[in-house]
Amino acid sequence: MREQRLIELLVALHRGLPRLGPGSTASTLNALALCEELPAVPEILDLGCGSGAQTLTLAEALDGRITAVDLIADFLAVLERRASQQRLRAAIHTIQADMNAPPFADASFDLVWSEGAIYIIGFDTGLARWRPLLRPGGYLAVTELSWFKPDPPAELVAFWREQYPGMRTVADNIAAARALGWQYFGGFPLPQNDWNREYHGPLRKRIGEFREAYAGDTEAQAVADASETEMDLMRRYADFCGYAFYVLRPVRG
Repeated sequence: MREQRLIELLVALHRGLPRLGPGSTASTLNALALCEELPAVPEILDLGCGSGAQTLTLAEALDGRITAVDLIADFLAVLERRASQQRLRAAIHTIQADMNAPPFADASFDLVWSEGAIYIIGFDTGLARWRPLLRPGGYLAVTELSWFKPDPPAELVAFWREQYPGMRTVADNIAAARALGWQYFGGFPLPQNDWNREYHGPLRKRIGEFREAYAGDTEAQAVADASETEMDLMRRYADFCGYAFYVLRPVRG
């Protein structure tokens, strides 16, 4: 399947959902609490913001300005509407851009945030390319698909080998971050409810509508099949893998 076609189908599948990936208000706030030395009015960059559930949480929790970046205009429009409804529009500035080449000057932000998106360009690539955006003492907080336990079931390994071959253990990701000049400030696995209730619950209801809308489209049905397989595997094997938060800070030279 062409990449552009896959993106179109994934956007259609997730249209209208409260979240585009695993997460929760509580997890966002728990990660934010690890960023203990932010200025009183920080400049924040949310890369791959999607429809902005975490963006809105950050805007409510902080007094700074958030620049929210995503490649999909439809998602940014949803974020803008939600921000207006919650009277947070003045705190959030949206930009349609590629997270692989953020259009910002070096040292522009005190906090760079990315939930469920760094996998698109790769964990190491994101850490290397986003580091110059931080001001001295700034933080990077990301979630990344990670292995939690050794010897996962073969069907789980096979699925993620196809979907995300770059997936590593938490320890390996921390080691990679340190090798790239980052200090690991803390992190945690997202709880199972961040998958089952917050993300997969609404998605499960949406899939039937999606299948009906794309009846006879084999590529669309394959996307739905992969989503249902993911939901089943993560329900049964959540102890072995999932998203983990990583809160990092550049090592001071």
